[in-house]
Amino acid sequence: MKGILIDDSPQARKLLRLMLQELAPKLEIVAELEDAQAGLSKVKELKPDVVFLDIEMPGKSGLQLAEELVQNGCQSALIFTTAYNAYAINAFRLSAVDYLLKPIQEDQLLEAISKVNERLKFRNSDVQLQALSKNLKAERPDVLCIPIQGGYEYLSIKEILFLEADGSYVRIVCTNGKHKLVSKNLKYFENAMQGVANFVRVHRSYSVNMDEVAAYVRSDGGNLELRSGKVIPVSRERKPAVLKYLNLD
Repeated sequence: MKGILIDDSPQARKLLRLMLQELAPKLEIVAELEDAQAGLSKVKELKPDVVFLDIEMPGKSGLQLAEELVQNGCQSALIFTTAYNAYAINAFRLSAVDYLLKPIQEDQLLEAISKVNERLKFRNSDVQLQALSKNLKAERPDVLCIPIQGGYEYLSIKEILFLEADGSYVRIVCTNGKHKLVSKNLKYFENAMQGVANFVRVHRSYSVNMDEVAAYVRSDGGNLELRSGKVIPVSRERKPAVLKYLNLD
């Protein structure tokens, strides 16, 4: 198991490294960073299993880096290490594995490492899911394979109204009004539905079934009004693709 430490305090990094050497000898610290600026590129390069991340640092904060990691499909477990407990809600909104208050207690660190190990077991099941999805796509390109508790569910793509990002989860909203919350990010579904022309990423947080669009509203920067009545914002960078699809460019 590989890990990265990101903390502007050399003393804090050293203490955590020594604790990990004693409590989690199988965890190899492959990099230490004193700020969050290079965090995204370093995580992409080294692909650690876990990132220990301080929150209050000069320049970019740990929460800002965590947002970037989630948006870029990072699979690393995030453990926040901070002297402040005021950020806990935001940390868990980003699906952090744990939130450790300094000074870090041994039992809490052990519990956090145990959670990372459990997460790695589930990651192995993702390989199986990707294989299932690939095989299904070859035979039934109109069907999506999604993980559920205890197995997998096959969902007709035309029954999906839109996908909404929620941290490292995605909420699948169907035309029948039912919702499904899946522990994946939007990038995963973009790849899974590649080649499905009627789905368009219209916003950082939304991918929409364009067959369900009733109107495009130019006010407030641009919005899509769906047949269900739901209004979906269109981001500035996604607007050209949306207008092109609707033949409004």
